[in-house]
Amino acid sequence: MSEAPSKTLTVVPSSTELMAELPLHWATPASWARRAADDLPTFLADHAICEQQAALFGLSLVGHYPEDRDLVVKMSALAAEEVAHLRRVTTLLHKRGLELQGRRPNPWVHRLRQHLQKGDNALLKVDRLCLGALIEARSCERFTCLLREIVDRDPEVALLLQDLGPAEKRHWRLFIELARRELPESEFEPRWQRWLEIEGHLSQQGGIRPTVHG
Repeated sequence: MSEAPSKTLTVVPSSTELMAELPLHWATPASWARRAADDLPTFLADHAICEQQAALFGLSLVGHYPEDRDLVVKMSALAAEEVAHLRRVTTLLHKRGLELQGRRPNPWVHRLRQHLQKGDNALLKVDRLCLGALIEARSCERFTCLLREIVDRDPEVALLLQDLGPAEKRHWRLFIELARRELPESEFEPRWQRWLEIEGHLSQQGGIRPTVHG
């Protein structure tokens, strides 16, 4: 599957509008977007790694839960879309004479993973899906924040972010849709809110590096 960039830039949502569409408890400061805009090579190289890891995460869920037909179909499609995004970002990197970097630690994701339910059980499945939703929601927010900062500075990267931000929004909703099937709403919602509180606390400690989740 391949994607062609959009031909025109649309109106970028304001911070208030964006946060209203996302479940996140904390908004990324404008200083992060300025920092990333001033170091796009680092951001793009990290972005490519994130797309690779997102595809691998989707496929890992297929491997963990092969009996869940709905999950297998939807996560396989998500992984294919993430690979298409990876190809698009790497094409842009190579066009600019930049190299794809190797895998690197993502402290934010690592700290989130520390809160996964222990043991191979139904709650771990819910937590893995909630984790996926948080990663996609925060990526959507970061892409849109950066898009506002560079819309007049780098139209090529702006077009990329304009296309990929809405994809991240679809993806976080997909993860939550799959997670909600696993528990009664009275049990799921408090668990999801706990995850949002954890993510908000961890993200407040970031916003200092020009990487997607830095």
